[in-house]
Parts: sequence; C-alpha cells; structure tokens
Amino acid sequence: MPFAQFLLNDLSIPVEDRQQAVNRIYADPGIPRDTTTSSFWTQTPHPQFAQSSGQPLSSSADVVIIGSGITGASIARTLLKSRAKPASSNQAHPAVVILEARGICSGATGRNGGHIMETADGYAELADVYGDETARKTIRFRLAHLREMLGVAEELGLTEETQARQVQFLSAFFGDQPWKDALERLRRFKEGMPEESADWTTYDRASMPDEFKLSNATGIIAGPAGALWPYKFVTGILARLLADYPDEFQVNDHTAVTSIGTNSTSTFKYKVYTSRGIISARHVIHCTNSHVSHLVPGLRGRIFPVRGQMSAQTPGDKFPFQAYKHSWLFSYHRGFDYLTQLPGGQMMLGGGFAQGQLGGLADLGIARDDELCMYNDIHLSGALSAVFGRDSWGRVQGDPVQAMWTGNMAFSTDSFPWVGQLPTSVTNRSSSGEGVGAEWVCAAFGGDGMVQCWLCGKALATMLLLQDGTLDPASNADLSWVPEQMLVSEKRVAAAELPRYVNSTRQAHL
Repeated sequence: MPFAQFLLNDLSIPVEDRQQAVNRIYADPGIPRDTTTSSFWTQTPHPQFAQSSGQPLSSSADVVIIGSGITGASIARTLLKSRAKPASSNQAHPAVVILEARGICSGATGRNGGHIMETADGYAELADVYGDETARKTIRFRLAHLREMLGVAEELGLTEETQARQVQFLSAFFGDQPWKDALERLRRFKEGMPEESADWTTYDRASMPDEFKLSNATGIIAGPAGALWPYKFVTGILARLLADYPDEFQVNDHTAVTSIGTNSTSTFKYKVYTSRGIISARHVIHCTNSHVSHLVPGLRGRIFPVRGQMSAQTPGDKFPFQAYKHSWLFSYHRGFDYLTQLPGGQMMLGGGFAQGQLGGLADLGIARDDELCMYNDIHLSGALSAVFGRDSWGRVQGDPVQAMWTGNMAFSTDSFPWVGQLPTSVTNRSSSGEGVGAEWVCAAFGGDGMVQCWLCGKALATMLLLQDGTLDPASNADLSWVPEQMLVSEKRVAAAELPRYVNSTRQAHL
C-alpha cells in the first residue's frame, strides 16, 4: 500500500487527525521560507555560491528550470551537453536558466542523507502490484544511479571534493519475523534478478562479523551502495556548467517564482513572474519537488510534501571508523533509520519518521524546514548507541549531535516519481500561445531521491530535446529504460487523486 494511504488508513489514529493530514496534502505548499534549520551539508557553502550573485535576471531563455537541486542539475547538464549546437553562436539569450527561491541547493538535496542505496525490499512489492517485468525495470533504473553518479563525479574531477565513494550497505533487522520477511523478499529478488543481485549476501546472528558491531541485530542483508556530499556534488556540477557554457547557462539564487502566465503573441510561450522580475521562456520545468503544486495546482492531492529529519553526530570512542567500508539501514518493528559515515568521522543519521507525532502522520503535508520535530529529535539523538550497543559505541567526546535539521520530501499517491510534460488540465494555463514549448515536471521521489533524481532528470531533458528536434544526433534518444509508471499522462492524473475525506468506516476499505 502506498505510503500516504497506509497512514491515512490507520484506524488507531483519530479520524480528525487523519482528515487534517488530507487537508494539508490538498493545501498550497507555498514558496520555500527564508528561515530554515541549519543543514550540516550547507554550513560550508561553495565559494561561487556563498553570496547571492546579484546578477541581472535575463529577460528570456529557451528553458527555465525552477529548482537547483540534483534534479535541476541533471536536467541542465543534459540539456547543455546533449543538444545540437546552434548554427550561430550569437544567440541573444541563454539556453538554460535555473531559478532558485533561496540559496543554491538549499532545498531537499542540500538536506538529505547523501546515501545512494537500493535494497532488495522493493522488488517483491513491485512485482506483486505491477508484475515481474515492471519490477525488474524499476529496480534496474534505481540501481543504475550508483554507477551513474559516481561516474559523473569522477568525470568532472569531483570525487575527492564530494567524498564520492562506493561502500557495502548493511541492512539490519531486529526481531525474528522482520528478519524472516526480509529473507523472503531477498529470495524473490535473487530469483527475479539473479545478475543484479549477485553481490547481495546475508548474515544471521551466528555468522555476523564482529567488525559490524551490530550484535543487537537478528540478521543483516548486505549489498553495494554509495555515499557522497550531495550539496558539493550539485554545486560542483553547476559551477562546471557555468564555466563551460558562460553564454548559454545562468543560475539565479534568491529568485522565487511567484506565478506563471502565457504569452499570446510571442515565440516565448511562457512568462515566469519572479521576485526579481519577469523572464520569458519557451519551456518551464518544475523541479521543486515538495513545493511543485504551488505553481501546478492540479497536482495537489497527487504529489504532497512530507517533512523528514536528519542529523550529524559524533561517533563513540569505541566505534571503528567505517566511512569507506559500510553504510547502514536499520529496520525496526515500525519505521527505519539510514546512516552513512563521512571520511571526517561524522555519523550522518536520518529517519525517526515513524517515531514522530501520530506515527509520522503529523509530518504529512508539511512543506516547511524551519523547525525540528521533538519526537524525531529524541529518537535520532539516542539511536546510535542503542543500535550498535553501548559497549561497542563507547563514550562521545565533545558535542554528541553536531547538527540537527529538517527537510521536505515529496511523495506521490502511487509511489512513483512524476516525469514528463504537464497537461493543461493540471497547470490551469491556456495552451493558446503561439510559441512552441511546454511545461514539464520532474518531482515526487518519495524520499529516495539519490536513486531516482539524476536519471529522471536525464530522461526529462532528453524528452524535451526530442520534442524540439534539437537532440544531438550523437546522443542516445532511446528512453526505453524509463519505467512507464513514472511518466505523466491524463490517465495517471485522473487515477492518482487521493480521496478528500476520511472517516472511520469508509477509509478502512480504501
């Protein structure tokens, strides 16, 4: 059952609280607030983006990308690298302009866990609902991000700066039944995708290496994963694009988009109204994830924000350094946490959602990252010594929690990202303009952006170039690797709407 429906069907939660969550899901998420909690990742800003650029806003662009996270960076890079070069270099306007409401990469990407990990858990669920072929295609899509992102970092010389590294994830389960269920999911994954799952292995309590320091776990599933500094990855890419395409690419921070209109007598189909002026564009791409339905009202009730919480913590003095060896996922009776260790030693722990108010329901529909959830804070602050065991963890020298912050994810009601051209039924904007172009969306990564954003962005940019007939013939136009469930369609728009009302009887049968 998709994430939101599971919580909204929980009859142990008062119907009034569930209805309030639905009301938030259908509310306008607004524009990101200037005031935020302080993410560890962004405390040392990229020198090129440390101060507001203050550059004049271009009056026009071929493509305006709203949002400067990993999705926007992927789209911009693909558009600039894969488009056929214009016959003349005397173009009067940039090809691609990114607009960001706050500082560059200050949203979900600059606040996430930096964990590139796909477990074996999703295959069985996907296969049960959509069949084996869709399950295989979707998991291959997600697994490909490890190779793709580490490859981009290496290609651009960003490996050391972004601390990009491959590790082995340790997915730890606590309790006999959760472990039994996990083994069955792994069995199905290995049976359905034997080549891709070859590196996955298991450890029960008797075979668990002492170096794992997870003696409290009933069992562990291990497999390939990766980790990097997400803010440095994105800002490094954007800085390189600005250097390589100085006349064709612009990045504008502190430029909030307030509304979008259409031009009826211009080759530039859209008018993008911002806090710093108006920019005309042929195409507009919405990469604002949890805020997407502010400018695309027809996506309310289909894509919705969820607040999550992350922390940077100091390891205990007995815990062995494992930054280049392992990352972790801890699955409890209810909920899970995720963890990487930085080369500098910090333990980057996120999660605690199910331990939040009303089992996490209070964080549904929240598009703010300016405050912490006390219950999540309590859980995250004490989780590591309990999971690894106090004898293995030891004492913490200095501040146990170096930073604690929140961020906003975006989930969809059908659990898939939304990638593609938006129909006018959801934008509520007329298509009568004379100019060629469209509005596009690339959003709703369900908290798994590190194994979905980059290739979703690459796919969308390729779609746009194909529509315009400007894809470089040397570039790969094949998009058969994109799961069709991610694509935007009128049929999906109609099917994905969440019911607006809940009650104790009806909701139990949804």
